[in-house]
Amino acid sequence: VSDIGLTILAQGCKRLVKLELVGCEGSFDGIKAIGSCCLMLEELVFVDHRMDDGWLAGVSFCENLKTLRFVSCKVIDGNPGLEEHLGFCVALEELHFQKCQLRDKNAMGAVFSVCRAAKEVVLHDCWGLDDGVFGLAVVCR
Repeated sequence: VSDIGLTILAQGCKRLVKLELVGCEGSFDGIKAIGSCCLMLEELVFVDHRMDDGWLAGVSFCENLKTLRFVSCKVIDGNPGLEEHLGFCVALEELHFQKCQLRDKNAMGAVFSVCRAAKEVVLHDCWGLDDGVFGLAVVCR
């Protein structure tokens, strides 16, 4: 699935509540389309994704997103861009990582910034964590 597929999905499934993307490609544009069109989306899951750099900023368009999950992701976002361009998910309650590589401080800082409203952060069987990465979670309430 690419940005074109994500856009077609978004326009055709406006009442979508949960979306799980496994091994998908795409970028900011595809994720923005999902967030802009699927206004009821509450859960978004990325499994072993192959998204282009900068895609994470598109998640902030998912205004009603309550849960964001990453499963088996080797890279979250290779170059998420400047923090002031990321935005954030105001309704987000849960952020989950399972079997993910969380070594990239820049990407993790961006995730925590986008998910700063999260009330629960779950780390399950991940690697690459250190005190610096945990320190970035201070933006979460």
